[in-house]
Amino acid sequence: MKQLLAFVLLSCCLSGLLLWSQTTAELVNSPQTADTLDLARLVLDSLDTGEARLDSLFYSADSIYFDNALERLYLFGSTNVRYLSSNISSDSLFLDINAERAYSFGPTVMQDLDQVLLGRNVRFDIESQEGILEDGSSQIEKAFYTGQEIRKVGDDIYDVDQGSFTTCDDIDPCFHFSAAQLRIYRGDKIVGKPVIAWVNDFPVFYFPFFTIPIRRGRHPGFLIPEPGYNSFDGKYIKDIAWYYPYKDYADLTLSLDLKEKTGWKLSLDSDYILRYKFNGNFKASYNRSIIDEVVNNDWAIRANHHHELGEKSTLDANIDFITNKRIWESSSDINESLVQRLSSSLSYRKPLLSSYLNVGATYTQDLINDNVYLSLPSASFSMPSRPVYELFYKPERAVDAWWSNFSWNYAVRLDHTGYVNDPSPGFEDLLWSNRLDPNDSTRVITEHHAGINHRLGLSYNWKLRGWLNFRQGIDYNESWYDRDKNGEKWVRGANYNTYFNTSFNLYGTRNYAESYIRSIRHIVTPTLGINYTPDFTDNSRFYSFGGISNSSGEEAANLSLGIDQKWQVKYGRGDNANLKKLNDILSLSSRISANLLKEDKPLGTISHSLALRPGSFDLGNLKLSPDFSFQGLKLAYSASYSLAQDPYKVSWGDAAFRGHYFSQSISLGASAPYIDYFPHTKNNLFDAYLVQDTTLVEPETTTKEGSDNWNISLAHDLYAAKLPWHPDSHNLRMNTTFKFSDNWALTYNNYINLKEGDLISQSFGLMRNLHCWKLEITYTRRNDYWEYKVALFNSVLPDALRFQNRDSGRN
Repeated sequence: MKQLLAFVLLSCCLSGLLLWSQTTAELVNSPQTADTLDLARLVLDSLDTGEARLDSLFYSADSIYFDNALERLYLFGSTNVRYLSSNISSDSLFLDINAERAYSFGPTVMQDLDQVLLGRNVRFDIESQEGILEDGSSQIEKAFYTGQEIRKVGDDIYDVDQGSFTTCDDIDPCFHFSAAQLRIYRGDKIVGKPVIAWVNDFPVFYFPFFTIPIRRGRHPGFLIPEPGYNSFDGKYIKDIAWYYPYKDYADLTLSLDLKEKTGWKLSLDSDYILRYKFNGNFKASYNRSIIDEVVNNDWAIRANHHHELGEKSTLDANIDFITNKRIWESSSDINESLVQRLSSSLSYRKPLLSSYLNVGATYTQDLINDNVYLSLPSASFSMPSRPVYELFYKPERAVDAWWSNFSWNYAVRLDHTGYVNDPSPGFEDLLWSNRLDPNDSTRVITEHHAGINHRLGLSYNWKLRGWLNFRQGIDYNESWYDRDKNGEKWVRGANYNTYFNTSFNLYGTRNYAESYIRSIRHIVTPTLGINYTPDFTDNSRFYSFGGISNSSGEEAANLSLGIDQKWQVKYGRGDNANLKKLNDILSLSSRISANLLKEDKPLGTISHSLALRPGSFDLGNLKLSPDFSFQGLKLAYSASYSLAQDPYKVSWGDAAFRGHYFSQSISLGASAPYIDYFPHTKNNLFDAYLVQDTTLVEPETTTKEGSDNWNISLAHDLYAAKLPWHPDSHNLRMNTTFKFSDNWALTYNNYINLKEGDLISQSFGLMRNLHCWKLEITYTRRNDYWEYKVALFNSVLPDALRFQNRDSGRN
C-alpha cells in the first residue's frame, strides 16, 4: 500500500510543481526509451483501487527500487512519469514518504499539454506546496525567463535569484533584462530589482526596479502614464489612467492629464456591447486651461449608441458637442483640430405599413461663426411607389393588364427647425423663441419654424413595343406652417405639377476577334421630359425650412432634353471564360432645359459631365536587380470633369463654358520580397516536446513578402468659375508608403493648395523594425501647428515596454 501511495504522491507533487511553470523552456537531453514496469506488479499485495486510478498513471525507468525501512521510492535512469495530461522526465527521482518531500536529480523536464519547464535538482514540499528549482528556465506570455534558483513561495508567486527576462525568441536573445531578484506573479506581472538592460550582451541602462504587466485579457488596473515635455504645455504627465472592464459587456477608462503651463484635463472613455441588444461608446472630457493668465473651463462629449428595440425597431443616438474649440487645439487627431462643424442626432425607426416611420432630432454647431442649427423634432413616413390596385385587393401574382401600371406614392414629414446666434442660449431659445437684436433689427438672434408637409403622387408607366419607355403622372404637395412672412398663424400652402417622360436605349457593339480588346459596346440613352407647373407665386409668403416647402414660381412648362452615353469594354486572351469586363469605363452626359411659356430667354443652362473609370490594372512584376523586384504591380486611375454653358453667351469665339470642376486620382502599388541574409536561429528546441518534428532545417536565407508595402497615390481637384487655367480652388493630396527593407519603412502625406502655393499639411513617418522592438518617428505639420513623436516599444508587450517622447507647438 505504501508503494502505491508513494507513486501517487510522486505524481501529484511533481504535477503540482509543474503548475507554477508558465510555458515552454529548453532541455538539452531528450527522454530516452526505457523498459516499462506496470505499477500493479509491485503493489499487487496491497492494491487499493478505492482511491488510486491506475489507468491514469504511467511511469518508466531503467530501474526502480523501494526502501521499505526508510519508506523511500527510487527511480533511476531516464525516468518518466505521466499522470493524466502531466509528464515528468528526469535522470533520477526519489520520494521521501515520511518527510512528504520529492527530489529529482539532473536535468528535469515537466510538461503539461503545451507548457514545459526546464530545470535541475528539484526539491518540493508536498504539504506546503513550495519548492525549489535550480538553473530553471521557462516561457511566460510569449516571453522567456531564467534563473539560478526558482522558488515557489505562495499561490502563483515565484521568486527568482539572478534571473533574466526577455521577449526575444532567438536562441541567443538580442536583448534581455537581468535582475538580482525577480518576483513573478503568474498571470499578472513581473517585478525586479535592481535591473540592468542588456543589448547584445552589452549593458545599456540601469533601473532601480521595474514592473512589467503580463496579465492577458481584460482586467482592471492602472495604465502606464506618458511623461514628456513640449513648448506649449511644458512638462506634462498624460494618461494617468485607471481601466475597469465590466464582465464581457463594457470597458471604462478614467484618465487625467497634468500639464505644467496649461492646467489639467480629465477624461472618461467607455465602450459597451450587449449582443443583439445594443452597442456604443462614450467619451467625455473636461479641460481647465490656463493661457496668458486667463482660466478657461471647457468640456466635450462624444457618444454613439445603437439599440435594437425588437420587431425591427431601432434607436440611434450620436452626440458630438464641445463648449469651445480650444479643447482640441493641441489634439493629435487632424479631424479634431480642423473641425468646423459638429452634429449630434437622435433617431428612432419603426416598421409601419410595409415601410418605416422615422423620428429624430439634430443639433449642429458652427464652430467658425459660433451659432447653432437644430431640428427638434422631425418625423417622416413614406410609402414607396406601389400599384394602385393593391389598395383594393392583393392577388397572388402580378396582374398583366394595362391598368396594373398605375402606381401611387405618399410621404409625410413634420419638422421644427431653429437657428440660434446667442453664445449663451436659454431653454426657450432652443425651442420656440424668435428674437431680433435690439440694436440691429436686421440681425436675427433666434428664429424657429414648424410645419407639416404631405406629398402624394400618381403615375402611369408603360413600354411601347418593348423598347420605348413612357412615364406620366401628377404630384401634389401640401404644407402647413406655424406662420408665414406676414405674421399670419397656422397657414396652408399647396402646389402641384404634371409630367411626361420618355426614354430608350440604343446599343452598338464592335467585335475584334484577334485583338486583346475583344469587343467595345456603346450605349446611348436619349431622354425627354415635360413638366408643367401652374402659377404659385402666392406661395412666396411661406418660409422654406427642413423638408417643408412649397413651389413659389410662375407658371412654367419645362422641357428637358438629355443624352447619356456609356462605353463598355471586354478584353483578355483565350476563350470567353478568361475575358474581363470594364463596365462604364467611359461615360458622357449632357442636359438642357427650356421653359416653353417663357418669352425672354426660355433656355436654361446646358450641363455636361464626363467620367473615366478604367479601374485597376495588373502590370505584372518589375525586376530592378537580380535580388530585388516589385511583384503584383497595380495601377488604378479615375477622373471626372463637369462644366456648364450659358446658351445665350455661346458664340463662334467663345463656347461660354463655366463652372469647371475636375478631379482625378491615381495610385500605384506593389509588394516587394525581402531576403534576410542573416536569419536568427529561433528558440525552438522545445519543438521536440510539442511538435515531435525533427525534419525541419533552418534555411540559410529567408524571404518575406508584404501586401502593397510600396504605394503612392495622388488626388487632384480643381474648380474654376470661368477659365480652368484661372482656378478658384486647386488642391493636391499625396499619400505614400515605402518599405525599403524588412526593417525600414517610410510614409509621407501632404495636402497642397496649388492656387496659393501653400502647404496646408504634411506628415512624415519613419519606422524601424529592431527585431523584437520597433522604433517610430513621426512629424506632423498643419498650418502653423507642428508636432513630433518618437516611440520605442516592444513588439510583444507594446504597452508595458514603451519609451516615447513628443513635443508640439505653434509658430
